[in-house]
Formats: sequence, C-alpha cells, structure tokens
Amino acid sequence: MRTGLILGFLIAMSIPGVYADSITVNSSAAVTFLSSDLTSTDFPSPFTAANFMAAQTGPSAALLSSTPFYLGSLSSAPAAKWIGVDATAGTTTADTALYAVSFDIPDPFSSGSLTLFYAVDNELGGTNAGIYLNGNALPNSTGIGGFTSQNTYTSASIGADLVQGTNWLYFDAVNLGLEAGLIFSADISTVNSTAAPEPASVLLFAAALIAVGTVSRRRSHRNGLAYPNFPLPLR
Repeated sequence: MRTGLILGFLIAMSIPGVYADSITVNSSAAVTFLSSDLTSTDFPSPFTAANFMAAQTGPSAALLSSTPFYLGSLSSAPAAKWIGVDATAGTTTADTALYAVSFDIPDPFSSGSLTLFYAVDNELGGTNAGIYLNGNALPNSTGIGGFTSQNTYTSASIGADLVQGTNWLYFDAVNLGLEAGLIFSADISTVNSTAAPEPASVLLFAAALIAVGTVSRRRSHRNGLAYPNFPLPLR
C-alpha cells in the first residue's frame, strides 16, 4: 500500500506543469481602430505610442453588413466576424486602419506563443509591420494575407512581448483600393512559470520515502515480537 502511494506521488511530481493560460480573441465589435484616412496605401510613417493609444481609445469597429467578395467565415473560428471602419466597408471604398483588441493573462508565465487565423483585404502590413503585440512588431508579418481563403500566422516565441495582466494586439490592415475588411481569431497560449522538479531531486526524495517506509516496517515487526498478543488472565 505504502509503495503504491510513493509511486503515485513520484508520478505526480514528475509531470511538469504545461499551459498556464490559453486565450482566444475573435474579431468583433469589441475591436477598436485608428483610421489612416487613406484608401490605397499603408500609414506613411512608423507607428508611435500615441498611434497605438489612439487605436485603443478609438471608435468600435463595425461589423460588415455585406461581404460578397470575401471568404464567408474562418473554418477554424466560425464566431469571428468581418469588421471594418464602417458597416459598408465590404462593398464600398474604405480606409486602411490600425485595429486594436485587448486580452488578459491572469497567471505568471515563462513563455508564450501565438496562432492567428485571418483574412484581410488587402494585406497586413506594408510600409509597417502588420501585427503588433503591446506595441512590438512581430516578425515576418509584413505584406501578408488575402481575403478569399483563411490564412495562418504563427509565432512560437512571444513571451518577451507579453505581460501578466492586460495585453494589446494590433493589426495594420492595409487597403490597396476599393473595399477593405478584416476577420481574425488569435489563440494565445502561455507556459506555466512554475518549474517541474529536476529528475535527480525526484529520485533523492523517492529514496528518502522508501527508507522511511522500510524503517517503519522494521519497527512494527520488532514491536510485534516484543509484545505478543497473549490472552489476558481471567479474573
């Protein structure tokens, strides 16, 4: 019985903590934006802290009322919606915009990753990078996208750009003429910052538990010999 408990404890100790948090953020009216007032090019200058703040505090993105030229929905995230600077952006000329959406990481973490499913008219990034995390440009996110099929962007090492608490994800959705829109689903996963015990420590602890169990059994055996269960004399 005691050996089984020890083995169970060792197995529990040897299994490392994996994910601390997994968050999904979909495009919706909860997204806000900063308009460029440009309909066929990217923002002309690199984004500043003031630009990111303006995107955070800007108007809510509109759900597009009609999207005849676009992918109907994301196969990986049917709940995501096409958004734009106004409800008619899917059928009339519309602006390039910097979109912003927040998410919360409640637990401490040691690393993080991002998987993004999206479609965009026309592309993420141009003059600037297309995806930002807390104001930091993510690599290989310039001039990517398309609006007739689901696209995927991944980054396995975003931990340095994340914070415990509120984070902001930004998209530079560049219009190159006529209609403009964006649909996305971002999956952010973090890895627990609590390290698993090292194998050597687990083995040392196991040896100590087994030794204690052995000594306990020997004492019980000796005590049984020293005090046999003779019947008490009758009075």
